[in-house]
Amino acid sequence: MFCGIDVSKNKSQVCILNDDRTIFKEFEIAHTKEGFDELEHNITYDTTIAMETTGNYSKAIYDYFKTKYNVIYVDNAQMHTFAKLHFTHMKNDKIDARLISKYLSFGLKKINPIKEDEMRDLARLYYKTSSQLSKYKHMFKGQINIIFPELETHFHLSKTKAITGLLTRYPSPEIIAKLTDEEMQEALTSKYKKLAFLQKKFIPKIRELAQKSVGIKGYPTDCFVQTIKILNFYEATMEDIKSKIKVAVMSSPYSRLLNEFGYDDVSLACIIGEVGDIRRFPNHKKFVSYCGLNVSEKQSGKNLSKNCYITKRGDKILRHTFYLLSLVQLSHNKEGHLAKFFNRLKEKGKHPKQCVTATSRKYAVKCYYDMMKCHVN
Repeated sequence: MFCGIDVSKNKSQVCILNDDRTIFKEFEIAHTKEGFDELEHNITYDTTIAMETTGNYSKAIYDYFKTKYNVIYVDNAQMHTFAKLHFTHMKNDKIDARLISKYLSFGLKKINPIKEDEMRDLARLYYKTSSQLSKYKHMFKGQINIIFPELETHFHLSKTKAITGLLTRYPSPEIIAKLTDEEMQEALTSKYKKLAFLQKKFIPKIRELAQKSVGIKGYPTDCFVQTIKILNFYEATMEDIKSKIKVAVMSSPYSRLLNEFGYDDVSLACIIGEVGDIRRFPNHKKFVSYCGLNVSEKQSGKNLSKNCYITKRGDKILRHTFYLLSLVQLSHNKEGHLAKFFNRLKEKGKHPKQCVTATSRKYAVKCYYDMMKCHVN
């Protein structure tokens, strides 16, 4: 028997086919113990259960039934093509469940995602937190240019914990100008203890800037102080997440890649989290395709395709990660083989963005073989 499940948030539509592809039963189940028991009551031990990968909603069903039954995920891209061949005008949960069960009965491509959930979730959380931090940094710089514009000229505000510690307590140049050396030192070192040895140089400079500041006098600073507090919260959260990411990466078989140039804790955790065991890909072409970095081509007879683009039919997070890693390589390792590859494409007249995308694909191939080496004793 073949069981296709169209998964939704709190419920799922089930279609069970006999071995001759006739419908045995169709019904809906809730994502509760009673709903799962109802499904189990209607299937036999030799039934294969299939569903599409629908984010987190399918995980509970997969985990509940995988110990007793053959539970698999179907390939979403092939399912989309399969649906066009059968029901081109109609789409609902019942039809989707039928399609999955029929797709399964034909023995078409199936996938078994092997992902490191902890590292994947930590890496995604890190990037989302980083995005929020960037927004508050931009807000902070906008407010500081109104209240105390000289600070941004003389100090790197995005990385100066000491300055934010000072501004949290004393958010205007008028107040800072009246502080004693002891008060300013205590405020500066409240979040950055290492600054103590720089106090003789730091304190007079800040006081001088505060006395000569052209910022708006008497500007309300309540929003400014709250922005700094949120900024500090996101920075502390990112440091905490990064420490947990490093622990998770060090416990994986790919930890040795941290010793190689081009990999860091976060990017490696993102790759491992999205990929899992690299050995499930028989060759680098399959891996590149999974990342959506394989090139689409249209050719007919003697007519060759001149405009080739990546398919983007893969994991967008992996694609984005390899793109960023390529930019780092091109910036910091200008004599490396990736930089030379980039320059060769650029000399041929390719657009710089196309060159970076092609370099990203080459980086993904390199990563595939680097990860495969980690399984070689």
